[in-house]
Order: sequence, then C-alpha cells, then structure tokens
Amino acid sequence: MPPLSAVIDLANQLDVLRVIKGKLLRQPDAAAERLVIVLEELSKIYTAIESELVEYLSLYFDNDSAQAERAVLLRLEGGEISSRASAASGHCHKIKNIYDRFLDPWFQKVLSRGEIDNVRKLFELLGDFDRSVVVDLDVVARWLTQEATATLNLVNAKKYDYANDRICAARKEVLPVRQAITNAIIELRKLQAEFIGSTGVI
Repeated sequence: MPPLSAVIDLANQLDVLRVIKGKLLRQPDAAAERLVIVLEELSKIYTAIESELVEYLSLYFDNDSAQAERAVLLRLEGGEISSRASAASGHCHKIKNIYDRFLDPWFQKVLSRGEIDNVRKLFELLGDFDRSVVVDLDVVARWLTQEATATLNLVNAKKYDYANDRICAARKEVLPVRQAITNAIIELRKLQAEFIGSTGVI
C-alpha cells in the first residue's frame, strides 16, 4: 500500500496545537469547547481507517473458523470502506466552519501573529484534507478490496495457510501507516482531554 500522505502529514502538523496549547489553556474561551469537537472529528477519521485495517489484519483461517471469517472478507471485498470517504468529507466541512466561526476569533485574541499564521496553515491543511483524505481512504479501500479478494480466493480453495501468510505479509506492509495513525489518535486524545479538563466539557 502506498503511504497515506495526507493522514501522515496531518499527524505531523499536530505539533502546532501542542506549541500553542499552554497559551490557550491559560486564556480559556467558550471556543475551547469547539476545539474539542474539532479534535474529536479528526479522531473519527483516523479511527475509521484503523478499524477497517484491523478487521482484515486480525483474520485467521483454519477448518473451524473459515466460515465466520469468510463473511468479513465478503464485506471487505465489497468496498464498504468507500462510504467512509463521504463521511470524512462531512467531518472536514464541519471542522472548517468551526474554525472560521469560533476558533479564529479566539486565536486572534490569545496568540502572536506567527502563531496565528501557523494555526491558519494547519486549518488550511484541514480544508484541503477534505479532498486529500478521500484520496487516502480510496487507497485503503482499493488495497483492502484487492487483499480481501485474493485472500477469499485462497479461503475458497481451502488454502488456509496461504491465506494466513498473505495476511501476515499485509500486516508488515501497512505497519508504518498504522503506527502513524495510532500516534495521531493518541495525540488527539491527549489534546482533547486537556481541553476538556480546562472547559468542563463532558
């Protein structure tokens, strides 16, 4: 699978929020609740990608489990993950609206000019993330569909060892992407927890 560049780039850009976090927490605003929503929307995108990958990578075939696991392959082969791209698009529009309406005025009051520019770049990336995340999700969808089809063919031929070997090889192939996704989810959850703590958001 090619690297999911938009997903990984955004994970790296989260440093911007880490840098300004202290200032924002010292001067809380009602907009902080909206920032919690933004962080949650980003988490949903990453979690959706990870859950689809894990569902395939956790399959194991033998005489006893083949029928039940085969149902997962049939679903993945159908490309259900493509519907996630539409959902991601909705998340990105929501994030852009929250930034324009609530977050930018808060940032203008609290942050220096350089910090405001850095945050604006991050949210511009999020605006483009609407398109680029769809591309990344399409990459995942195509890869999963191809893998599920190839694995299903092996399972249908009762070549369970070959099917399991294919899944093991896939685990190694996508490990760097999954590590980037996991790191992003962890960081987003940490930031979210800190802003929830500062605002009393439940």
